[in-house]
Amino acid sequence: MNCSEWRRAACAYLGCRGEPSADLLARVDACLDEAYSLAHFAYIGKTYTALPAWLHKQPYLGFLAGCTGCVLEAMTLGSEVERRVRALMTTDPARAVVLDACASALVELLGDDRERELFGEERTPRFCPGYGGSDVADNAWLFRELSPERIGMQLLPSGMMAPQKSMAGIVGLGKRGQRACGACMLRPTCNFLKEGTRCFRSENNF
Repeated sequence: MNCSEWRRAACAYLGCRGEPSADLLARVDACLDEAYSLAHFAYIGKTYTALPAWLHKQPYLGFLAGCTGCVLEAMTLGSEVERRVRALMTTDPARAVVLDACASALVELLGDDRERELFGEERTPRFCPGYGGSDVADNAWLFRELSPERIGMQLLPSGMMAPQKSMAGIVGLGKRGQRACGACMLRPTCNFLKEGTRCFRSENNF
């Protein structure tokens, strides 16, 4: 895993635009180590050459256009880091916020590393229900296909997942894609776009 990218990602999750301060970097670096020590990354995935029926709708069809297959996947850091963040909220809220951001970035990057290891470079970015006009309720389909309860994940009635630092999504195979703002669920309220920049996932560099 690229630690410099992890640091940039954590700063982006904290809303940092432009050059982060030395104080912020020191806080982030301390929490990177803690997040890594608390994480228990687990991954489960299943490869398909024909799309499952529930993906035969937009925006999934557009996202997977030109792909030779897809992977459904789920991953989590486990609950230990989440418990630590909650405990810190009562004793050191500032550190809790930074640790939470570091953990959010960590599950993303460990997922990227696992995908690269399993599927190489000819793959799209991960697309999760809730992105780009899709429905977060589609997480139920992913749970039916994958049974990520086996790695300690739960699907909540809201369609969200527990532990909080968990993800489930779709990766297209046979086509190299780039992360794009158009597929981001935060696009309507994105401060980066309002300022004419991009976040760490799409070309912003500190």
